[in-house]
Amino acid sequence: MKILLIMRNTYAWHREHIETLERMGLEIHLATRVAQAADDGRFANVVPIPEALEGAELAEFCATAARRLGIASAITFYDSDIAVTSRVNQLLGHAWPRPEADLISRDKQLQRSFLERHGLPGPQFAGVTGVEAGLAAAEAFTYPFIVKPSALAASIGVSLVRDRAELERALTDVARLAEEWGGYFPSDGPEIALLEEFLPGKEVTLDGVVLDGTFHLVGVTNKMQMPGPYFEEDFYTLPFRTPEEEPELVAVAEGIVAGLGVRHCLFNAEFRQDSEGRYRVVEFATRMSGGQNYRNLREVHGIDAVRLYAKAVLAGDDASALGALLDGEVLRAAAPRAATCIKFAYRTGTLVRNNPGDATHSPHFRSYIPASKPGDRLRRAPEGWYEIAGSLAVAAPYRSAADIDRVERIAADLDERLDVVVVPAA
Repeated sequence: MKILLIMRNTYAWHREHIETLERMGLEIHLATRVAQAADDGRFANVVPIPEALEGAELAEFCATAARRLGIASAITFYDSDIAVTSRVNQLLGHAWPRPEADLISRDKQLQRSFLERHGLPGPQFAGVTGVEAGLAAAEAFTYPFIVKPSALAASIGVSLVRDRAELERALTDVARLAEEWGGYFPSDGPEIALLEEFLPGKEVTLDGVVLDGTFHLVGVTNKMQMPGPYFEEDFYTLPFRTPEEEPELVAVAEGIVAGLGVRHCLFNAEFRQDSEGRYRVVEFATRMSGGQNYRNLREVHGIDAVRLYAKAVLAGDDASALGALLDGEVLRAAAPRAATCIKFAYRTGTLVRNNPGDATHSPHFRSYIPASKPGDRLRRAPEGWYEIAGSLAVAAPYRSAADIDRVERIAADLDERLDVVVVPAA
């Protein structure tokens, strides 16, 4: 069976996802803008996507390529291609896709309005078009509060502002990011930034999969407490430290899924607690956490979200195939099977060497994905956003809650053993 994998960029970060498709025996055809993909033996065919194509034209291009190759369904794991892939599946004759829901998940302004409309917990917010509009909208907020891009992920461009001068600086940073990362920002609205109430409590990320309209929890990941002023993410750790809070989070996730009306999708929601300990939705998306989170969730909880989602996409609107989706599948384990952690390799300077090095000899080592190449300059916020050397994933046995702290210490130790060399920038 053939499938079209639409990944204009970042497919190298999704090695585990692609391996799952291979293990399912699928013939994978890749549509991408990554030039070197043509030499990647994992793909039966590579369809180069022209740089100028966006939106409806891009969807029509991919659908035409799929028909030519005899492919009935498309899939993606890349944020910016979610809505396009839904539209491609519609053009291929499927009734299940919901591209309007995927567009909401790509725009934080639309997400805030959606949460309000459906009575779901979110922070106070205002969408703004630029620096002057942001300064005016700030009159309705109490300092400190958050400024963030209306698009982008991994806390790129997110900052906590404590006064008007910091607000102006943060809005200027977002305006610059909107120019530099223009392709990530939705083209159907003028808002480039959100002003948002600051939630001081702990932050977690929930992952799930929606099969024929039913939400299934995959796992809840602990995130490093980020007090600001910048929010460089780090330490994605499993299992969830307070599993008794899962029902509250799942109820909100189910409310979002129902409101969106999605049939088949991966699902992710970021939550943060307010001053009274209540979880509120920071953002959500019809995709799962990126990179190594997929493997870690599978190792800890057993359930394979990517495999289940791919099966649902291939089943499409076939009621009998959908009814058998869970047959023979491993469901979510009642008790955690391991403790895992993802640690970002933050460095400052010009990168000279970037390899896992001696860390690979540890029994806890799982993978290291380089994010930068020799010669790249690495900076920390606010000079640079998400300029990491790479991403390290580790795992350890889970016997008690103390192992959650232990696996974070292991990750910090192995980060120091990576063969990552930088020199001061010229």
